[in-house]
Formats: sequence, structure tokens, C-alpha cells
Amino acid sequence: MEITIYLDVLLLVNFSMDFFLLWLLRMILKLKGNWIRLAAGSAAGAFLSALALYGGLQIRAAAGVGMFVLWAAAVLGISSLMVRIAFHPPSRREFVRAETGLLFAAALAEGILEWAQTAWLSFRGEALMVSSLGMVSILLFLAGSCLLADVLWKIVQEAACERSCRYQVTLFCQGRQVSAEGFLDTGNRLKEPVTGRPVHVADRALVESICPTVEKISMIPYRTIDGGGAVLKAVTLDRMEAVQGKRLLVYEHPLVAVSPKELKMKNGCRILLHE
Repeated sequence: MEITIYLDVLLLVNFSMDFFLLWLLRMILKLKGNWIRLAAGSAAGAFLSALALYGGLQIRAAAGVGMFVLWAAAVLGISSLMVRIAFHPPSRREFVRAETGLLFAAALAEGILEWAQTAWLSFRGEALMVSSLGMVSILLFLAGSCLLADVLWKIVQEAACERSCRYQVTLFCQGRQVSAEGFLDTGNRLKEPVTGRPVHVADRALVESICPTVEKISMIPYRTIDGGGAVLKAVTLDRMEAVQGKRLLVYEHPLVAVSPKELKMKNGCRILLHE
């Protein structure tokens, strides 16, 4: 049986798929690698894959364990070279992490593409890989997958970041205690100007409910991003505890400033914790 392989089509498809996988891997695992390195790694993977396919066709009569070993060695060798070129991992652990992620992503992507091809064949009744329309469909599918993956990943990251910064906070003062949702604000750099103590910010009603009367009030100057500024009144509580799952943060005699207006946050938090 004679097999015809269009080298330009094979290289283009392999390069597009390799670039998509490396880009997705960089985004998910937070790896370092610019677009040039990604393109170089993809080009190396496309060329070596085509070379491995040609070699496999030349020895296609071989079977059994030997053929499987050759196939596995080719896959591991090509993927390792792609990872080295695209990301240049600084340690063996990072290399294994990136290599494992690439192999897993490749297996997942292959399954998705096979499902798409089966669906296309059942709808069109013609070979997907040999038609120009099929090539355009694959490239559009990859481009759309990149955009969709980028959007979904950003949504997941934002949600995970918000969950990781939310705490159940309990305030203690003068024998009273009150609980509320708190948010660990990484942008909060507010400090008491004299002692340098970190300052947390809480909703006015929340602070008044736990300490309606205080003997000493601190004045905390602050400045907003737009250049405005004023002074916040702050009180020293007996203790404050912030809980997130098994993590417990304890603040002894925390300095808590009272928000000038009602502290309204879309996530329902009423306390901004100092980082």
C-alpha cells in the first residue's frame, strides 16, 4: 500500500499543535519562555516528529516490544528537547514538572482532536486531513481553543486568588467578640507613621459594635491612588484571629482603622487585613 505524506501540511499541523501545547503549558505552570523560544521549541518538535514518522514508516514491518520502545524513546526525546528549548528549566524538578505537563496535555489534546475529527467525518463524510477546508478548520479550532483557554484560565485564577485571600475573622475587645468575612489585601501598605505598626481597615459599624467606647485613638494618615488623602481613626483591639481552612493567623493587639464610609466589597468582606 502506497502512502503519500504532504511534508508541508505535516510540518504546519505539528508546529501549530506544538506551539499551542507549549503556550498552554507556560500559562498553566507559570513557566518562563518568550514567544521566540516557544516558536523554536515548536519548530524543533515539528521537524523531529516528521523525521520520526518517516523513520517509523521505513521500519513499519517491525512489531512487538522493540517498536514500542522506539516509539516511547522518540516521544520522550522530542518532548524533552521541546521543553529544554522553550523554557530552559533551571532545575531537574522543574524539568520533570514541565515534561509531565507537556505529555499530559498532548495526550488530552490528541483525544479532543480525534473526537473532533470523528464528528467531522460523520458530518461531512470525507477525510479531514487531506482537504484544505479541513486544514483551515483545524487551525481555527486551535486558535479558538487558545483564546477560550486563556479566558477560562484567567477566570479560574481570579476565583482561586479571591478564595485564597478570604478569611473568617474574629475580633476581640473589652470582653466582646464579633466575627466577619475578611480579605487579605496584598495592596494594603498602611502603617502607623510613628511605630510602623501595620494597620488593618474595618467597616465602621463592625468596629463600633465591638468597642463602642475607647480611651485612646490613633490617627493614621493615608493617600489614595488619585492623589487624595485624609486621616483614619484607628483603635487597638485585644486580639484578632483570621481562619482559612487549617490556616490560622493571630494578631495580638492589632491596630484597626475605621473606614470613613461603609466598607462595601462585592465579595461581602468587611475587613481588609494587612498583608
